[in-house]
Amino acid sequence: MDGYLAQVPLFRTLPSAELKRVADVCELRRFRKGEVLFDEGQPADSIWLIQRGWVYLVRRTPQGTPVTIFTVTPEEMLCGFSAILDQGAYYASAVAATDTTAIRIPRAEFTHLLNNQPGFALDILAIYHTRMRHMAETLSLAQAPVEQRLAYTLLRLKATFGKTIPVTHQELARMAGTRWETSIRRIATFKRKHWLATSRGKITILSPDQLKALLNSSRHHHNS
Repeated sequence: MDGYLAQVPLFRTLPSAELKRVADVCELRRFRKGEVLFDEGQPADSIWLIQRGWVYLVRRTPQGTPVTIFTVTPEEMLCGFSAILDQGAYYASAVAATDTTAIRIPRAEFTHLLNNQPGFALDILAIYHTRMRHMAETLSLAQAPVEQRLAYTLLRLKATFGKTIPVTHQELARMAGTRWETSIRRIATFKRKHWLATSRGKITILSPDQLKALLNSSRHHHNS
């Protein structure tokens, strides 16, 4: 496990003794698409670092309906930070949106690293800065037309996966907060304009500049 962790950017600055300490207590887990990493309301005893794939954070409404509130990619990496903030229960469930590889770190060990490794703590702050920025952008687009929400989601995924994104229409619609049928129609429009190409389970971005222009036109409209 030491060798594996040494390849994780978040751990590369740790002294060898600390790296071994983490390796001795953490656990590498693999989840198939749809499997649950942890449940809302479960005691928050661990932090999860997403190494491959992405994960839906899902909360239930008072009526019991599950709602996806955010999608964690390897860029944001962390799930279960409530284990550190209040040491209570997970505020949402984490569900593998794709086949996912994750590292489970016990709460006590993660807290030890935050308290004793300033470089590690700064990296965690940087990750959560990215998370908060993405959440703010998502909220600002909540009332925007579907085209802009899809453009934002595609560009965000491109930052993680490159121009070819391993995502289905249904997954893209869920991340953009729209209906599957609506997503298909809008993606078909993007394809006719030669902005995208699609194949089974994949979308390739051919013209990111056009998607950025579409997204920026929405932002200028909201600011005017």
